[in-house]
Amino acid sequence: MDDITRLWRACAELTQDPGFGLNAGSLVGPASFNVVSFIFQSSSTLREAIALVQKFQRLISDGGRFQLLSGDLTSWLIYHPQQGELAFRPHQIEAVLAAVVSFSRWVSDHAFVPARVQFSHKQLGQLAGYQTVFQTGVDFNQAFSGLQLDNTLLDRALPQADTQLAAMHREYAAARLSALSATPNFSAQVRHWLGANLASGVLERSAAAEQFGLSDRMFARRLQSQGLSYTDVVDAVRKEAACTAVADTDDTFVDISQRLGFSQASAFNRAFKRWTGSSPGEWRTTRQSQ
Repeated sequence: MDDITRLWRACAELTQDPGFGLNAGSLVGPASFNVVSFIFQSSSTLREAIALVQKFQRLISDGGRFQLLSGDLTSWLIYHPQQGELAFRPHQIEAVLAAVVSFSRWVSDHAFVPARVQFSHKQLGQLAGYQTVFQTGVDFNQAFSGLQLDNTLLDRALPQADTQLAAMHREYAAARLSALSATPNFSAQVRHWLGANLASGVLERSAAAEQFGLSDRMFARRLQSQGLSYTDVVDAVRKEAACTAVADTDDTFVDISQRLGFSQASAFNRAFKRWTGSSPGEWRTTRQSQ
């Protein structure tokens, strides 16, 4: 895979947008970042737009945060990826900065070329590929990952600036962010949804994330913040449903196992023994004799 295609695919992975093409003209469009993209378009300048992206970053991704360090002639837009088990990989960090450049070009009526681009990780591909994407010099193994931007680019008026529209978008984004921050016990919501849908089979984590309007990575991070994984939640829901069904119904164990999304009754039996220390038959006999 060539370097340009690798970056384009990484951007598509980040935004979960199956409609992305592998070319600079169609890399990033308004649908990629939901309401934040509309805020970006209607802002008066790129500097203002970046400040609003910082404010509403969580509506895009929990993968990291932006920091803008202003200088006399140029400013650095630095990307700080989250650390830990679900930290972004180097190619994804590259994709974040590639997306910023591409989107900035899309909303501007003039050429948008960073003065410099740098990454904290080592070079992953041929330098020519990076230069084709960013159209400027690129350094590696630096103290941070970011874009050096001329202040005239940041402060030039955007062609689609609309004060009233920007205010409306900010109000909506603020409501979305408030709802996201106030969401109580996310894992309980996932358990409730799983319990109501077990009969249809256990969905992959990415499909479950889609049900909650999140990317796969953001969904995993939300559960991880409560010390859980999707597998943990699925296992807990299955255990509760299995114990209730075995004790309180006369359904066959084959029917129960199918209802809980197990491919075979033997797999259900092993899981039940792991959960309770008893076989389904022993559990039913004990509970129904009480």
